Amino acid sequence: MTGPSARVDGDALRVLGVGDLSSIHLIRWAGHLVSAGHEVHVATPQPGHEHEVPAGVQAHVLRDLDPIMRIPLVRRARIVPALRSLARELGPDVVHGHYLLPFGALAARTGARPLVVSPWGTDALVAARRGRPGRVAAQEAIRAADALVVNSGALEEACRDLGADPERLHRIYWHVDLAPFGPERAEEDLRTRLGFPLDALVILSLRNFRPDTNLDVLVRAFARVVREEPRARLVLAARSGPLREDIERIVAELGLDQKVAFDHATPGTLPSLVAAADVCVSLASSDSAPPSLLEAMASGRALVYADAASIGEWVTQDAGAEIVPQRNEEATAAALLRLLGDETLRAAYGARNRRVVSERVEPAGRALERLYRDVAA
Repeated sequence: MTGPSARVDGDALRVLGVGDLSSIHLIRWAGHLVSAGHEVHVATPQPGHEHEVPAGVQAHVLRDLDPIMRIPLVRRARIVPALRSLARELGPDVVHGHYLLPFGALAARTGARPLVVSPWGTDALVAARRGRPGRVAAQEAIRAADALVVNSGALEEACRDLGADPERLHRIYWHVDLAPFGPERAEEDLRTRLGFPLDALVILSLRNFRPDTNLDVLVRAFARVVREEPRARLVLAARSGPLREDIERIVAELGLDQKVAFDHATPGTLPSLVAAADVCVSLASSDSAPPSLLEAMASGRALVYADAASIGEWVTQDAGAEIVPQRNEEATAAALLRLLGDETLRAAYGARNRRVVSERVEPAGRALERLYRDVAA
């Protein structure tokens, strides 16, 4: 299934990704490669939002690959044969499965080679440790992969625990594009747009409405904050998640409707939103170099983060962030109040964060291309 072009430096590669094209991370991966002139195909359960998917990316929706897959009861059994047929038809230089579960394991079962797999924080750090089915599938993807792309030391360690050969692990920050981010990108009318006073101190969360992001704790901590700092405002700019209605209910119960805004940031508007915030916050239970962290650092923002895997690789207490214990409302409120009340400290944290991330994060397109040519050769 491997074509000859990958063996010639400078020639365009044909890459088949297997993942969910509604994911902003997969969209960014595809964008890195398309902008470098490579041919990108994505086998996906959903086509993604037309205005977000980079021009030139060719989506192959799974249900369209085989008419039988439109029947729910037999869909699962037909995914691997459909993917295998697509790979044979395209003849890609490289197949890249995004996340161990389920797409990395599905790509592994096709037999397509060479295979690159990107484990993710949730599947390697959480799902693969919860029980035998997840662990077995994760190990299947890891064994089949010619290379594993990770984005943190914590994720490297988790992959080694699952049996990964250390020589096949490659640190590439493929899940972010930091070029558009910077403090100069701040949205000038953010406070007016959201109905906030012009002197509002804005706390921003970009985490999705899921149990592991602990947004309930954040909202309750924010209720403590506004009692001491009435200028404080909270923006929840999640893209998706099953718990949105639950979080909306908590906001209403606490009487925070006028002080909390639910916003939706597209890839194009995200840089200006992040840069306009005073403090960025995340209380996630598990993380592996989350894009929201790196984007906030590139935007020169001060941070409040819950102590979780990989966070300490980027920020620590008094070095770019206030670090708080997991699910601790009181500590979270105190950390937010400390930063909101000290503009000099916020600026110092932000300058440090921007410097660190600019030194450590290489543009992903070049790094991916080098890896693909190596495994294809």
